[in-house]
Amino acid sequence: MTFAATSLSDPVIEIGLPVVSLACWAVVYLITRLASRPAAVTPGPAAAGFPGPEPPAVVGLLVNRWRHTVDAAESTLLDLAARRYLQLRQADPDPRNTTVHLTGHAPDDLNPYERQVYDRVAERAVDGVVPLTALSFSDANRSDAWSKRLRRAVVADAQRLGLSRPRFSRPLVTLQSVLGVVAAAGVAAGSWHYVTRSGGDKFGVVAAFLVPAMVLVALARRDLGERDTPAGRAAAARWLGLRAWLVGHESFGDLPPAAVAAWDRYLAYGSALGLTRTASPLISFGMADRRRLWSSYGGSWRQVSVSYPSGYPRYGKALGWVILWALLAALLGWTLVGVVGGSFLASVGPSSAGWTRLTELGPVTLGIVLVGFALLGLAGYLVLRAVVDLGAATTVSGEVLWHEVWQREASDDGPGRIINHYLVVDDGHADQLRAWVLPRQIADECRLGDVVTAQVRPWTRRVLAVTVQRRAPERADTRGR
Repeated sequence: MTFAATSLSDPVIEIGLPVVSLACWAVVYLITRLASRPAAVTPGPAAAGFPGPEPPAVVGLLVNRWRHTVDAAESTLLDLAARRYLQLRQADPDPRNTTVHLTGHAPDDLNPYERQVYDRVAERAVDGVVPLTALSFSDANRSDAWSKRLRRAVVADAQRLGLSRPRFSRPLVTLQSVLGVVAAAGVAAGSWHYVTRSGGDKFGVVAAFLVPAMVLVALARRDLGERDTPAGRAAAARWLGLRAWLVGHESFGDLPPAAVAAWDRYLAYGSALGLTRTASPLISFGMADRRRLWSSYGGSWRQVSVSYPSGYPRYGKALGWVILWALLAALLGWTLVGVVGGSFLASVGPSSAGWTRLTELGPVTLGIVLVGFALLGLAGYLVLRAVVDLGAATTVSGEVLWHEVWQREASDDGPGRIINHYLVVDDGHADQLRAWVLPRQIADECRLGDVVTAQVRPWTRRVLAVTVQRRAPERADTRGR
C-alpha cells in the first residue's frame, strides 16, 4: 500500500508542481499586464489655444495612449521651423519639393530629441540646405539606432514632466523576478524528485532551475512601454480638445509643410495629433526608398532613380559560372535534339518537302525538340555575352549612395552567410543609376559616403574591385548615412 501511495504521488510532484508553479507566475504576470494598460482618455472641450507647455513629441505620446510614433520626429521638425531654428521653403506647387534651410540662429535651448532632429538636418545640409525628403537614412542599423535614441529621449522628457511612467514599476519588476525564481524552484523540485527516484543525472536539476529562472526574469524585466499618470491623462484631455478644434478646419489636413510659416506651432501640434495628412508623409527620418535616392555629390542636391538587378541568374556571377551554365544548357539541349529528334533529323533532307515532315511529329515530341533548340540557342547566347563581358570591364567613380545585403545562403539556423551586396555609386551627373553586385569578399572595402572607383562588368553587373578615393567622415552613433 505504501508503494502504491508513493507511485500515485510521483506525477503530482514531477509534473503537477512545475505546471502549477509556472501557471501561477503566468497568471500574476498577465494580471499585472492588464492592470497596467494605459487608461482611455476623454477629450476635453474643443478650444483654440495651446492648452499646455508640452512639446509636440510628448503630446504625440500622450494622445496615442502612451505609444511612441513616427510623428515625434516629424512634429519636432515642424516645431523647430515654427520657432525659427529652421525654415521650410516650397519653390513650386508641389510640396514634395520643399527644402529645409538652416537659419543661422544657433539653438542653445533645445532638449535632447530636438537637438537630435536639428543635428540630423545640419548633418545632411549642403550650403545650409537639404530637401525635406532627403532626411531619411540609407543605413538600416543607423536608422534603428537613431529612432531608438529619439524614443528614449521623448519618453524621458515625458517622465520628467510627470506625464508618463513605465508599465512595470521597479518594485513590480522585482516582485515578478522573485516570483519567477520561485516558479523555477518549483520546476527544479519536480526535476529533483524524478532524478532521485530514477537515478538520473543530477546536473539536469541545475538546468531545470536556471533555464526557466532566466526566461521568467527576462520576461519580468522586459520593457513594455509606458502608461498613464493622472497628470498625463489631464494633459492628454486638453490636447485632444485642441485636436477637436483643428478637425473643424477642413483644410488643415491639406496644409503643406511650408505652411508652418503662417500656422506657426499649430502645424507641429497638428502633426503630433495625427491631422497633417499632406505634410507628415513628406517628412521621414526612417529608411530611404532605395529606388529614389537623394545625392549631394557634385555640390548640389538632386534625386536619382536606381535600377536593381533581380530575377536573372547571371547577375553578380563570375564568368566561369556563366560558362558552366552555358555548357550544361548545351549538353541538355543537344541531348533533347539528338535523342528525341534524332531519327526525324536524319530523315529530313535539304528540300522544302523534307521539312514539311515537321507536321508529322506529335505535339509532345515537337515541343521537346524545340526546347532542345532553345537551350542550344541560350548556350550560344551565354557564351557570346560572357566573352563580350570579359573584354568590356569598365570603371565607375563617385560616392557610395547605397550599400545593402542582397543575397544570403539558405540556413535553418537563422540568417545564412552573406553572398552578395548591392552597391550604388553616384558619379554626380547621371539621374539614372544602376546598382552593382558587390561580392562579400570585398564588401567591407567601402561604406556609405565613401568616394570610390569600382571596376565592374556591365552585363553581369559584378564588381571586380573597389578602390576608396576618399573616406566618409566618421560619425558618433554608427557608420553610414
